[in-house]
Amino acid sequence: MTHHMTLPDLGTPTHHTRVERWECDTNNHWNTRFYGRAFQMAAEAVAAEDPGRGAALPLTRHIRYFRELMVAAPVEVRSAILDGGAQDGALVHLLWSGDILSAAALDDPPGTGTDLPRVSQDLLPMILPRGISAGSPSDAGTDGPWSMTELGVVRPADVDHTGALLFETIIKLVSVGSHRKLVSLGFTPDYVRTTGISRMVAELRVTHEERCFPGDGLRVGTCLTRVSGKTFNIRHRLSARSGRRIATVEQCLIAVDLNARRAVEVPAFLRVAMAG
Repeated sequence: MTHHMTLPDLGTPTHHTRVERWECDTNNHWNTRFYGRAFQMAAEAVAAEDPGRGAALPLTRHIRYFRELMVAAPVEVRSAILDGGAQDGALVHLLWSGDILSAAALDDPPGTGTDLPRVSQDLLPMILPRGISAGSPSDAGTDGPWSMTELGVVRPADVDHTGALLFETIIKLVSVGSHRKLVSLGFTPDYVRTTGISRMVAELRVTHEERCFPGDGLRVGTCLTRVSGKTFNIRHRLSARSGRRIATVEQCLIAVDLNARRAVEVPAFLRVAMAG
């Protein structure tokens, strides 16, 4: 997953942090939710300096992951406005560790009145959608089977200073649904221990729909939507128990040999599940 791009001077620094041990997941690398938190913190820093952007939570955030980050890795997020192409005007966040690009996020709708530098899309082709198609999410062709996961009640600590559900919490919640779905299909902890084959998120898109509030019960519906070669896709519908749709989350994952740290063919049971 390493991407050796060496242009760390692109954009303006908007967030700094480091990888903490407690933020690492079962693959022993930085959990996707904390990449997401870093991008959200950068977006909030931009919003604080740019009233024209309005709320810091975008309608859609598309993330691509390029490199695993381990404990104590330094993190710098640099932000800019994308110039040119179908994503013209999108707020782009580039997450660096040292001089290597580790992940990138595109926020829509575009900002207005920002003082951030504009960066040509031609310099950043790797950050554009690839495993997840561009545009609004569609439920077409994903009628099931859906797995429903109960997620408990929204706590005051789950919302930000604007009252919106924390971006990192959205990723955390749908990850529970993803894990439950994949375990039911055969991607169990025992399978990972025995074979050394696990999965990592390569690409993710969150589309916000309606707000939820402290006290709301949440659930997520999860569906396998595509299996091809070394990758597979999952779609989530995060909803309040009242039926109000909070967000749609799409994930493109890769099957990974944890010993060799390289992508491998998707397990056969996922192909069977998709075909069935």
